[in-house]
Amino acid sequence: MDLAGQRTLVTGATGLIGRNLVARLESLGSDVVGVGSEHDLRDAAVARTLLAKVRPTVVYHLAARVGGIYANATQKPGFYRDNVLINTHTVDASVDAGVEYFFAMGTGCAYPKRLEQETLHEEDFLDGVPEVTNDAYAYAKRGMLVHLEALREESVLESCYCIPANIYGPHDNFHPKHSHVVPALVRRFVEATDDGLPQVEIWGGGGAKRDFLYVDDCIDAMLAIAKARFAGPINVGTGELTTIRELAEAIRVEAGFSGEITYDRSMPEGQAERHLALDKIRGLGWTPRTSLRDGLAKTIDWFREHRAAVRER
Repeated sequence: MDLAGQRTLVTGATGLIGRNLVARLESLGSDVVGVGSEHDLRDAAVARTLLAKVRPTVVYHLAARVGGIYANATQKPGFYRDNVLINTHTVDASVDAGVEYFFAMGTGCAYPKRLEQETLHEEDFLDGVPEVTNDAYAYAKRGMLVHLEALREESVLESCYCIPANIYGPHDNFHPKHSHVVPALVRRFVEATDDGLPQVEIWGGGGAKRDFLYVDDCIDAMLAIAKARFAGPINVGTGELTTIRELAEAIRVEAGFSGEITYDRSMPEGQAERHLALDKIRGLGWTPRTSLRDGLAKTIDWFREHRAAVRER
């Protein structure tokens, strides 16, 4: 699919992925409309009106209620309800508006907990119970895949469902409690360094392993998927696993922090390991270009420059 000239709607356009995706699509000549929280997609009428007005041929659906593990574990009813409504209404409105290709952003935390020590293949995504701290959010995101696959099987809506690794980079949510692990640690270490604090506390024991994907590489993968009009679920990641302890040490070095790192083992840390199978995305010719060290350095530099006005939602 040629992205130039395509009438394109990006939901969640003010978030980490959305801001970067809109800019990239515009540079490629796409006719892009990006919307954020000013359009409450939990409301079916809002979703129908938006899609009817924009009339896109392609939708990148990134809008979601998101947060880190602490938020997911302590706000389960809201995370489930809001995401089910947002996803259902956006998909239905896209069908009504005659959208040709729907790009849905899923989540790796929805993979079954029983497979946390194994390589995670797309075919196993729905085959088991997710890790309990993320289960409400995970089931809501899984439901979107079930919805889209049913529509695709009936030739109603062509779609893909992207299952990414842990994405990070500029324009992320840097809330100290409710953000994902990279922005949360970036904020803690930078503030501790700049404010002369003696220690930084890490939630959990530090042994959980994750794949960290820089946002620019994620955008490259998304565009490769859309250009190929890939159909169905597809994992996206680097293939390299890093423990939270190793991540904290890397951020400590880049931030220039010389104090002590402590671990609060009473806090949840989610799945022990999340290793995505990458055969499908590699088959499209995509490979990541940004090392973890370079990506963290860029993220920390950006946070320091924009610290007074960073996003916290």
